[in-house]
Formats: sequence, C-alpha cells, structure tokens
Amino acid sequence: MRNTLFGLAAFIAAILGLLVASIVIPRPMTDEQKRELGLYHFDKPRPIAEFNMTDHRGKAVGLPSLQGQWSLVFFGFTTCPDICPTTLGVLSRAVKELEEAPQVIMVTVDPERDTPELLSQYVPAFNPAFVGYTGSFDETVALAQQVNIAFGKMPGDGPGTYTMDHTASLVVIDPQGRYAGFIKAPHNAQNIKKIIRALI
Repeated sequence: MRNTLFGLAAFIAAILGLLVASIVIPRPMTDEQKRELGLYHFDKPRPIAEFNMTDHRGKAVGLPSLQGQWSLVFFGFTTCPDICPTTLGVLSRAVKELEEAPQVIMVTVDPERDTPELLSQYVPAFNPAFVGYTGSFDETVALAQQVNIAFGKMPGDGPGTYTMDHTASLVVIDPQGRYAGFIKAPHNAQNIKKIIRALI
C-alpha cells in the first residue's frame, strides 16, 4: 500500500511538473505565428560589417555595441512628423513591462541635422534607456544597406527645406551582432512584447 501511495504521489508530482513547465516555459513560435506578429526571422542571421558612429552621449560606437544582447534598431530622424515618434512611443510601451528588454537604438537617417546633442534631447525623451546613433552619410548608408533599410532626402514644403523618406521596419540584431530579421510596420506594442519574449 505504501509503495502504491508513493508511486501515485510521484505520478501526480510529475504531471504537475509538466503542467507548470508548459505554462512557465513558452513554446517556440512557428514561422506562421511570427509573421502574424510582423516578425520575419531569418534561418541564418547575416553578419554586419564594422561601422563607426557616435551615440547621443558623444561616445564612439560600432559593431561591438550591438553584441552581448538583443537589439531593436530603428532608422529615423528627429524632425520626423509622425512615423518616428509613433514608433519610438510604441517601443517604449513594449519594453516597459519586460523583465529582460532588448537594447533599442535609433540610427538617424538625417546626419546633416541630427547631431549627438540633438539626439540626446530627442531619443531618451521616449525612454531613458534608448540610444541614438549618428554618423557620416556614407557610414549611415553602408549600415542601412546591410539591414535592408532604404532612405532618401525629399523636398520639403518650403524653398530650401527637405524631409527624409525611410523604411519603417524594426531591425532585429542578435547577441552576436548579426542581422537576424525584421519587424514590419505598422507596429503594435503587444506584438513587439510577444516577439521580444520569444526571442530572449
């Protein structure tokens, strides 16, 4: 009788353990589930070449700055009227409640105007942990091309003015500093939160 009770208790404990594990440990997402959330995750991450930029604190940054953690990189600019502030706001809401948040970086596509000082006033206003990068035009183009981001200067409303047109996707960088995929626009905070939890 005692052996039977011990066996029954062990069986119940095993079932409870499996039940708890199925709740606590999320199952890997299928490709279909990822795409429903807007994530296109590459089977083979693509290497990124070394680059040289400056962050909003005036510190030199490059490929090592993308290594050691997951990163979400957005290409935008400080005078963007709608897409950029909306995206950064969504990202801020997405990472706010996460136990482990990725590094969030905005690379300016308007280095002519977006100095580190200007970025320091703009990017951290959405979230103090967010980082802004700026570099030469050629350096920005070279980095953007590696992660399938397109951007260009467009005439503004007034004489001599201009704005920037750019891809609104979020670039996903893995802890090895490789281009691992992208999250297509429009962006949703809950979807991004699910994606980050699945990745991390």
